[in-house]
Amino acid sequence: MLKVKIFQETACYKKPFSLKVAETYPLPPYSTVKGLFHKLLATKDFFYRFNISIQGTYEAVMTNYQKMLFFKDNGDITSMPLSVQLLYNVELLIHVYYPDKKILERLAEKLISPDAYLSVGRHEDLALATDIKFVRAEKIDFSEIEEPYFVKCNLYMPEEYLKSVQENNFGLNGIKFRLNYSYKKLNGLRVWEEKAEVKYIEKGSVIEDGIFLVDEEGDLVAFYPVVR
Repeated sequence: MLKVKIFQETACYKKPFSLKVAETYPLPPYSTVKGLFHKLLATKDFFYRFNISIQGTYEAVMTNYQKMLFFKDNGDITSMPLSVQLLYNVELLIHVYYPDKKILERLAEKLISPDAYLSVGRHEDLALATDIKFVRAEKIDFSEIEEPYFVKCNLYMPEEYLKSVQENNFGLNGIKFRLNYSYKKLNGLRVWEEKAEVKYIEKGSVIEDGIFLVDEEGDLVAFYPVVR
């Protein structure tokens, strides 16, 4: 699998239907990361069903204002300031798996030397790939290890992984999100047809049981679509 670290000074991963205030997800959704990968690979008609694990940290949440244009039915255009949430000093840790390693090698090359500037989220949310490498992961049953595992970064944990966690493992409480993954085009418009049911688990949460993937550097891997 490919392991990618990305830095962003500021970022807004806008939630759908947040109108008066542009609220941000705490991490980019799968559709955003997958869209970046497809853009780098310059694919328009072919869909790569990447398995993606997304985690990361940020230093603070700020508020900025952005001018928004509104088009009325009569053709008039009005504008108003919109409050935009921004994450500051974002560090993303992304694992990606695909059965054809040549595709991952090509993706790694494009991350190192992209044809245009990288962005994650909005076009203005510039990104820098700071570390790119191939790693291995192994399946670990956390009920069999002596010391509890402390989650190193905030991460999206697909609900299916949590089926192996006992009900008394309170350390894995989190915020539920339903994140976009893939879409189909209907009359020229994107219609999201696959959504991931996940929990947003915060850094420092404790895992004392359950079966999870951990890479060779000790980082948790929680793929969607799920890989066991």
